[in-house]
Amino acid sequence: MTSQPNPFAPHWLIRDIVISSHKAAVGPGGLIFIGDSIVEGFYWNRIGSLAVLNAGYSGIWTEALEPRVPLLLQSVLPSVAVLLVGTNDAKKDCTESDLKGVAGHLERILGHFGDAKVPVVVLTPPPIEPGKRLTGFYSPDAMASLSRHIRRIAEGRAAGIVDLQTAFGDGSGLAREGMTTDGVHLSARAYRLLHDMLEREADTLVPEREDR
Repeated sequence: MTSQPNPFAPHWLIRDIVISSHKAAVGPGGLIFIGDSIVEGFYWNRIGSLAVLNAGYSGIWTEALEPRVPLLLQSVLPSVAVLLVGTNDAKKDCTESDLKGVAGHLERILGHFGDAKVPVVVLTPPPIEPGKRLTGFYSPDAMASLSRHIRRIAEGRAAGIVDLQTAFGDGSGLAREGMTTDGVHLSARAYRLLHDMLEREADTLVPEREDR
């Protein structure tokens, strides 16, 4: 974790309060969606038959999210989880060595889901859309490399993998036109596509949940 002051800390505190408030409405046995600002912007409160608790933290990176995951799982007691993190690790100045460190934190995060016996669907970060306001702050190559790490780590450990790099990509490592609002954050069209993909994944997990 960076030794510099964290400008997102006050926002994360607010999100902790909001999440704690919303968990009472969702109750145990729902779906928790954990991750960064792309998750925080997800505006559905149900996926399939499951109530959704949005545990998105704008600006969070994988190392900072890691200690929050077991606390969320212990507090919320979900039946299913979805994880999307890594976008903020793939900034333009990150190196392959940095990404290997991120992969280590992701492995530990997946271990927390395993310890809690909560099946998790893992998403790769979406690709960067060129020519928009935040495009230059991120590295498309780093995002693609991190996504490969994520798929490798999640294989055999996650209940499902949704590859947004491919789903939203143009085949060259960049996002298709209209997939984002600012180069990074998803457009309404992309969110609808994401919701539909998650509904298909959730449909495969609900029977497993009911048999437990």
